[in-house]
Amino acid sequence: MHKYKIYNATEVWQRETSLPSIPTFSQNLDNVVGNDGIQLGSIKEILGLPGTGKTQICLQLCASVQVPEELGGLNSEALYIDTNTNCTWTRFKEILDGSLTRCQGLLKSKQVINEDQAIRRLHHVNAFGIEKFCAFLHNIPNFLISRPNVRLIVIDSITFPFKDDINIKLRTGLLYRLMADLHRVAHEGQIAVVLTNEMSTRVGLSSGAVVGALGDAWAHRCNKRLLLSTPEPMKNLRHAVLMKSNNSPERVGQFLITEEGIRDANKT
Repeated sequence: MHKYKIYNATEVWQRETSLPSIPTFSQNLDNVVGNDGIQLGSIKEILGLPGTGKTQICLQLCASVQVPEELGGLNSEALYIDTNTNCTWTRFKEILDGSLTRCQGLLKSKQVINEDQAIRRLHHVNAFGIEKFCAFLHNIPNFLISRPNVRLIVIDSITFPFKDDINIKLRTGLLYRLMADLHRVAHEGQIAVVLTNEMSTRVGLSSGAVVGALGDAWAHRCNKRLLLSTPEPMKNLRHAVLMKSNNSPERVGQFLITEEGIRDANKT
């Protein structure tokens, strides 16, 4: 027989508002997402066409989660589950260097943030193919026991493993079971889970529309959905639209992708 703990609304509100967030290093983007960034304990989905900045934001978050406690940060670790060779260490090091430099400037002290230690705080796994991907996700609770300081899990992308030859019914069942497990991990471990998703074309009666991959039902599995777009090709400016949120109104904003990482459009 299952036992359930029933909370009153005050207890739920206190828990929700007490959870910290991971900053994106763009105040404008933090405002769009709500909660001053990517809040722990929930699942966020980042949608967009190739080149809109999905992986860039993920790499920035992997650096941001390490912000020292002296600056109000989490001083924590991240797990990057790469399903399509999206993560490049050269780019992560650029973003990490930019983040550490900014943190060091704000600290205004002789304290040195060790770069080698910061790099070791990002744990990376190649999970290519549906079998390896599902096997690793099943093993995440054991991994977290050995790495209790992990506060961010990135899956880049959630779509790619399911491009294998798999029928829709089986795909849907696997996705829903995996998401149920991820929600449990996020909630019980107070961990932020960030998924990237691709866009696909939905063919209508007369024309097609570009929508998020994995179907309409999938859209309800994440707490928030953030859509990215490129208003000017070959420019660093990006637009972000909060399409769905369980605790924030819909918002629109913009940010820059710079050599140092994610920044506000009016400053670098």
